[in-house]
Amino acid sequence: MAQTTSADMIVPEVWGDMAQAEFIGRVRVAGSAAVIEDNTLEGAPGDTIHFPKWGALSDLDDLTEGTPMTPAKMSTSDATATIREAGKAVEITDTAKLTSLGDPEAEARRQFGILAARKVDAALIAQAQADETAQGGGNPYKFTASSAKFTWLDAMVPAIGQFGDEWEPSDFAGLYLNSAQLGDALADSQFVDAAKLGNGPSAAVSGSIGRIGGVPVYITNRIAAGTFLLMKTGALGLLYKRRPLVESDRDILARSTVVTTTLHYAVKRLDDKAVCVGTLATSGA
Repeated sequence: MAQTTSADMIVPEVWGDMAQAEFIGRVRVAGSAAVIEDNTLEGAPGDTIHFPKWGALSDLDDLTEGTPMTPAKMSTSDATATIREAGKAVEITDTAKLTSLGDPEAEARRQFGILAARKVDAALIAQAQADETAQGGGNPYKFTASSAKFTWLDAMVPAIGQFGDEWEPSDFAGLYLNSAQLGDALADSQFVDAAKLGNGPSAAVSGSIGRIGGVPVYITNRIAAGTFLLMKTGALGLLYKRRPLVESDRDILARSTVVTTTLHYAVKRLDDKAVCVGTLATSGA
């Protein structure tokens, strides 16, 4: 008896919905309380921005009756940041758009937005740790912990100590750790998980995993393993010359569409004394 099976038929291939590309790592610093955004560079000429700053006078002098006071000299300083340009382009042929699954142009535009945010986030994290002496600035607080693990006593307490009497948890935007230190933080007795913070004044901040010492804790692998940042609110500046711009153009000879994104920005550590860079001890040291 003859039997018709699937082998005798033309069986079309079946494809599921196109999956979106995934990126490893969330944006943590850009958009947080640690960063002040400014658009005043838009439309202004020049590729370098200057940050004038008053110098601090010393403490008041003790005076002796009848003895004239000695005037102190006022001072100013100037720090700079240079405009950076970043971008990405793709070219999609008409045939690719007409015959492929999904919408490659829409996907490119979606990815451009993510990549722009990640680029700025990485730049801010690098600038928080940078030596700005050549730009008229200085260095953040820096120290090396006594342990290879991130703990309250061996890492967080010395970091707090760098700020002296300027320590006030509510003044700090966050503690930023590499995922290699996530287990250490979760295991520390001083860490409070975000799920236990409720909705009160100490509630978890969006994106944070909890608090330690009253400060929100964030995980980002744009910070090197074994390094952590403790930053005050408004410690960093993000200045846009032009925010991310997506443009497209046709190449009628090649029958293709070019899609690009560009952004022009500058990043700056606004206050050297608002950032502490901690380094964990080398294992076995």
